[in-house]
Amino acid sequence: MPERRLLPALLLLLAIPAAVLAAGDEDLFRQVKIDLYDKNWTAVLHGCEALLKRYPDSPLRAQAAFHRAGALSHLPGRGEEAAEAFRDFVEDHEDQPLLVEQAWSSIFSLACDGRGRTSPQCAATLQEGLAHPSAYVSTLAAIRAGDVTDERVRRRALVTLKRALDTQSDGDIRNEILIAILKIDPRQVPPPRAPAPPAAPMVTAAGAVPATPSLIRMTIYNKAAKRYDLKIDLPVSFAQMLINSLDEGERTTLKDEAKKQGVDVDDIFKAIEKSGHGRLLEVDAPDARYEVWIE
Repeated sequence: MPERRLLPALLLLLAIPAAVLAAGDEDLFRQVKIDLYDKNWTAVLHGCEALLKRYPDSPLRAQAAFHRAGALSHLPGRGEEAAEAFRDFVEDHEDQPLLVEQAWSSIFSLACDGRGRTSPQCAATLQEGLAHPSAYVSTLAAIRAGDVTDERVRRRALVTLKRALDTQSDGDIRNEILIAILKIDPRQVPPPRAPAPPAAPMVTAAGAVPATPSLIRMTIYNKAAKRYDLKIDLPVSFAQMLINSLDEGERTTLKDEAKKQGVDVDDIFKAIEKSGHGRLLEVDAPDARYEVWIE
């Protein structure tokens, strides 16, 4: 009887350890990682969906769900699905804090990148992020707010940014926060931290110590109101970082406008280093006086 021949096979199957039966999810995920490296997003999507369907209890399910959302975000026309998938991930995998933070970063990108930064959806998404209990997520949303036009979001983000700046020790993140504050309201940029004392100064052949400018100061004096509308100090390196933080369109516009005034933005910081200390620019307009100097 066929049933009698199947019985030994069934008993043998039941005797196989569960770990062996579950090996298939590891094989699937190994291929997913290869496809991730190759940026084969369609294959990543199919591999993650297969793993989630066949092995719903796999310990790899969180990573599969995360990479499924990421694959969707790279496929044309599937941005809305990707945002929904990332939100599902955030809701279902609170035990994966690092991946949750990355998921929020992707949610902000999908809502706000490109022309989306002026959309109500972007503003609403950032408002949601600013209210998030995670300091990382709220700070990330606040940094993003420096590029949006919604004034309510920008004002709320400024509070978060200033609070984050007081507690953040990572230099790169501090610079991102400072750039965002500068974009929202330059008057709120705090004075730069005192630089660490330098090592032994370099001495030229003539015995003089070359003075490399390290600080850009700028003031705008409002003649009608008889007050300064702006007084900020920026480290030269930070000003360079601000230029580099602009997207391609903004950078092109800046370069074009500067070129009309005979300024090459690409070489401006080399020119600052060569010019040494002193006044760099002074403009006396009918309504305001602009001064820029370096120290």
